[in-house]
Parts: sequence; structure tokens; C-alpha cells
Amino acid sequence: MLLCSKPGQSPVENNMLRRNLNPVVASLLAALILLSGCVNTIRPAEKPNEPRSVYLVDLGRHTRLAFESPDGAVVEYAYGEWRWYAKMQDQWWRAPAVLLWPTQGTLGRWQWPAPGAAARFLDEYDGLIVLELSAEAHRVDALIAELDRDFTRRSGELLRNTTYRLDFVPYHRPYWLFNNSNHAVKGWLQELGFEVRGPGIFADWEHEKESRQR
Repeated sequence: MLLCSKPGQSPVENNMLRRNLNPVVASLLAALILLSGCVNTIRPAEKPNEPRSVYLVDLGRHTRLAFESPDGAVVEYAYGEWRWYAKMQDQWWRAPAVLLWPTQGTLGRWQWPAPGAAARFLDEYDGLIVLELSAEAHRVDALIAELDRDFTRRSGELLRNTTYRLDFVPYHRPYWLFNNSNHAVKGWLQELGFEVRGPGIFADWEHEKESRQR
């Protein structure tokens, strides 16, 4: 959530990204931008023998990651703060607490069934920056299995949020400014075998070999 802005936003994110931000927090973010820069550079460690598509969606402040499954479906994952993101308790006065010390994290998931899952997924984010990557299939399957286990473990507390088009559950990873959605995506990319250079604080991504702006 939050952080470096982009000109286009997905309809499912518009409400979140239009919320007022505490001026003090906004000033802090601006200072961090000047001090550390935004760009996170993704570099593949090796050419996959059995490639599987991975999609990084840069929403301007928040990043999501989606994976192609063996049957052609696409599963999308996002990370954020439980009360702010899942419960939409995004009052301006909560922003300092959300950003400046660890609070309850949340894992969001959405499944796009086959056939035609990838096309529908890309259409949803038409006009935004989507990086289409290729990773080794066994790494993708392992990460999907890991995230699915974490999601299923707390499925009894599931919240469906139609505004953001995600099902949310509480997540064991605490959320704050230095452990936000972009850090989560950076870690997931590293699990897939990518080298990621950059602070990970901000939603500003580039891929050295292949990138796609829709």
C-alpha cells in the first residue's frame, strides 16, 4: 500500500489509493523517496528449463504477484495490513500506527479459473504496469503451495473484500513501513529464483530482460 504514485490505477484499487494520507506520514514518505530512491530491479538467475508465467502488477503504491498454475488457472496474491486493507479501516489517523510500528498483516488471494485466465487477468489491469516474468515451474508450484498453506491455515477468519477483489486472511508476517507489500513481493520473487536489487520499500519495478506496459 501507499508509496510511489503512478498515473494509472486499477478499478479495484481506486478507493484505497484515493484515501487521504496523514500529512506527517506523506512528508516521511517523500523524505524516504529522496533518500533511497524507488527502483527495484529484477534479474533472472537462470533461464528456466520448464518456464511458468509470473505476473507482477505495479499498482503505484501497492504490488501484487500472480502465478500461472499447471492447469492454466492464475492465482493472485497480495500482502498488506489486516485492519487497513482487509477491513478497510483506513482512517487518516490510523496511518502513523500502520506505517511506523508492526501491526497485524494480511494475505489476500484471488483465483482466476481456466480457460482464458491469463487474458482476463491482464484485461483487469489494462493500462497499468505489468511485468510478465518466467520462472522455473517447480519453484512456482512450491511457492503457490506455501502461500496456499498459509492462507488455508487461517481460512476460518476469511474476509471477502469486493472493493479490492481479494479474499483476506490474517497472516503471520507483521506489517509496517519496512515490511510492506513490496517487501513481500520482493521476497516471493527471490523464492522463485530471481535476484532483486533495490530497497523494496517502494512499488517501482523494472525487469532487465522483459517488461510489459499495458
